[in-house]
Amino acid sequence: MKRAPHVSSFLIGMLLLCAFAACAVPPTPHATSTPTITAALITLPPAPTATPITPSPTPRPVIVTPIPPAALPPTPRPHQFDDVDAPAFLSALFPDLKLSPDADAFRVNDDPDWTMWITSRAEGCFTQDSTSQLAAIVANDAPHLSMERANRYAPWGSFLAIVRRRDNKLQVVQRAFLFPTLISPQAFQVQIDRTTDFDRDGQDELLITMLSETLGISTAAAFLYLWNDQTFVPIWSAMIAEDNTSALNQTEYYAVESEIRLADLDGDGLDEIIVDRARIEYARDAQGLADTDHETRRRAYHDVYRWGGAAFVLDPARATPMPK
Repeated sequence: MKRAPHVSSFLIGMLLLCAFAACAVPPTPHATSTPTITAALITLPPAPTATPITPSPTPRPVIVTPIPPAALPPTPRPHQFDDVDAPAFLSALFPDLKLSPDADAFRVNDDPDWTMWITSRAEGCFTQDSTSQLAAIVANDAPHLSMERANRYAPWGSFLAIVRRRDNKLQVVQRAFLFPTLISPQAFQVQIDRTTDFDRDGQDELLITMLSETLGISTAAAFLYLWNDQTFVPIWSAMIAEDNTSALNQTEYYAVESEIRLADLDGDGLDEIIVDRARIEYARDAQGLADTDHETRRRAYHDVYRWGGAAFVLDPARATPMPK
């Protein structure tokens, strides 16, 4: 199990809603405890042609490599899977499904109620296998699948899939359903933001963002996942943005913008996660709606999360509360 993730990421202006509830949750100006956003993790059975990777008999040793205090740029994407398009990726996952192009998605088995598409992809070394792998978030819009078919293929929603190359063929490494939800994948967007080897051990972690909108209020949350020799586990999560300027009958209109960055604040060789936020408030127009051309107030604040041995935890001493 890793103990020293290191993040370098950048996420600005994400305006969206936590998709674990059917209605918006107002932002807390300054958290005082470990983030409570959780992502349920249900590991799916491998695809029929998958060759499971045998977990290490013992956890990987902790490797702490000193790094410069300054945040480093994201790990460049290798270009070893540029020839793998969406049909090839999905066919590797589900070789017995018929995939027909339908705009930017794929109709499955000519079923008008079953559609799949890839929302994002990234290359890296994610598992204990040292070879390069391709990770992708797949959206599965199939609300009418039976339980048996859902267990065989994928439940309704978004899931993470990783493949590798063996003998010039794509082989499934992992399928995990990270975000089970009753909200349609078209309204509940999950994407890989970037991959980074936070502790320089040669194994990449995944920064995943979740975007949702309900009743004109949108929010965004970020999740950091690492491979623990058996599956992906979340080690950090936080609400990062919210915007209610498209909603009706709000007592006030505002948008929260944020940026996620990484820096070693105490010089111990382990970077902290810093989430810089700005809350922007807007006037009302003649109809009582948000007038986004006229700001009335802008307040900046930020939270800092340090590595706590198993997850990142809030560090109140280094946080800056939102001004009153």
